[in-house]
Amino acid sequence: MQENSVALGFPPNGRHGGAPQVFVADDRFLDLLPVAIYVCDAEGFIVRYNRKACELWGRTPRLGDKDERFCGAHRLFWPDGRPLPHAETPMAATLRNGIPACDLEVQIEQPDGKRVWVLVNINPLFTENGRLNGAVNCFQDISARKRAEQALRDSQGFLRSVVEANPECVKIVSSEGALLQINSAGLALLEADDLNEVIGRPMCTWIAAEHREHWQQHHDQVCQGLQRTWEYDQVGLKGTRRHMETHAVPLRMPDGSQAQLAVTRDITRRRQDEKALRQSEQHMRNLLDGLSAAIYTTDACGRINYFNEAAARLWGYRPPLGEAEWCGSWLLRWPDGSPMAHDECPMATTLKQGRAVQGEAIAERPDGTQVPFAAYPMPLRNSDGELIGAVNMLVDISQHKRAEARQSLLIHELNHRVKNTLATVQSIATQSLRNAKSVREFSASFSSRLIALSKAHDLLTHSHWEGASLRSVMMQEFAPYWTIGTPRIRLEGEDIGLGPRAALTLAMAFHELTTNAAKYGALSSPEGKLEVSWRMEDGSQGEMLALEWCEQDGPEVIPPSRQGFGTRLVERSIVHELNGDVHFTYCREGLRCRLRFPLEEANAVEVPELI
Repeated sequence: MQENSVALGFPPNGRHGGAPQVFVADDRFLDLLPVAIYVCDAEGFIVRYNRKACELWGRTPRLGDKDERFCGAHRLFWPDGRPLPHAETPMAATLRNGIPACDLEVQIEQPDGKRVWVLVNINPLFTENGRLNGAVNCFQDISARKRAEQALRDSQGFLRSVVEANPECVKIVSSEGALLQINSAGLALLEADDLNEVIGRPMCTWIAAEHREHWQQHHDQVCQGLQRTWEYDQVGLKGTRRHMETHAVPLRMPDGSQAQLAVTRDITRRRQDEKALRQSEQHMRNLLDGLSAAIYTTDACGRINYFNEAAARLWGYRPPLGEAEWCGSWLLRWPDGSPMAHDECPMATTLKQGRAVQGEAIAERPDGTQVPFAAYPMPLRNSDGELIGAVNMLVDISQHKRAEARQSLLIHELNHRVKNTLATVQSIATQSLRNAKSVREFSASFSSRLIALSKAHDLLTHSHWEGASLRSVMMQEFAPYWTIGTPRIRLEGEDIGLGPRAALTLAMAFHELTTNAAKYGALSSPEGKLEVSWRMEDGSQGEMLALEWCEQDGPEVIPPSRQGFGTRLVERSIVHELNGDVHFTYCREGLRCRLRFPLEEANAVEVPELI
């Protein structure tokens, strides 16, 4: 053989079958190879190596050195990190048994401490007569591959850790519905202690019977390539029933089959809370709907999102939720009746300023009716203090407004009546004094007339000055002369209602007529009788009330030489206050008086001035 060359012998078949083949290569050829290669003799001494081998070893071994045996590496390690002595290397084993070593992995540690992963392939060398005289080792750097494999293992491990640490169930289900993988959270939901209890079993094992068809339909859709989210009830191995929500996507398995990758969470508590919230909201709505006060709410932008039945009744219609703003009233007006824009109402002020206010307005319904109301809006805030809307209570103050108007009217009427009453008292006093012959006569006549006026006022007060009946006015004046047994006074006619004005005027007129009858007429003697009758008849002013006063069986009547105050009071009151007429007839058997006035005057409410 040539110097600086090596003969490489390879048995053609098996270890020793047939004559060995010998290939002679020099050092220059070895250096051209892309892999590291070195040759040991039968004793394990290194006799040849190429440049690539020195790169991987990180050093250049000394040829023929008794310490350079089996491998030129500084140190060697097994894949698991255990030290690998040179005498136990795959090269040493091949030189001992003549068996090739294929695709073995070892770690080379270079003198600077750097480790290199290599893939080793060793073939024994034989002489022409088949004697083992050495071995050749071809090895290549697989550090990059090992790093990639480690990175992949790290990534897979990280992914497994993430899946395992996920508090929600993560699982893989085959297209046939069998559970292939599941994390610890999912295992707990299935109430299993070990994966062997559940892996490979059909998922429908844990699906509530009434939900299995629903689950299977969605599972099939996922395995056909669709993403799906659905809910179902799951029953664990220990019987616990849970309401689950699953988000599933299709997953292609290494064998090419399609499966379901799902993240499933227990939403039992959430559904219970939602149900409790709905029940609470419904209870609150029922409570609010039962209130007589109108209640409604808006969001932060003023859009109405709730109103109760009382609010709908007050507004006169049902505004569309989410569209109507600020107030559900068809139209709004200020208390003085002028138009009010919806964004000027109290609710708008509360939302814009973020504070509770009070105000009054008038709601105008679609049919044109108007309802005055008091508003008490209050802002609503979340736990962070942010304004999220407002609630408003509307109180119908129609009765209050009517009461105010009535009170104002009553005060006005009271002032008017006091003035009229004082004027009447003054007139009675003046006329009584003018016609009295003595102080005692004045006192008696003045007192009796004041009492008559007082009684008439009492009668009207009982009806809140809304009026009195004609018969009750007469009966009040005739009471002292109403005897049990044979009646002296007879009343004939259908009772009619009188307004305050007519009641007071007739009361004073009847008082004067009764007083005159008691002094000079039919009521002054035991045999005397009085008949008062009335009826309705037509007249030039419309329907008239005609009243006849007839005395009989009393003292003989002598026509008066002059007209007294009583007569003047009767005439003036009927003519001026009731727009009627009076006619006196002085018959010998008794006084007759006819009173007539329009019926509409009988119902007038203005208080008369009896002057």
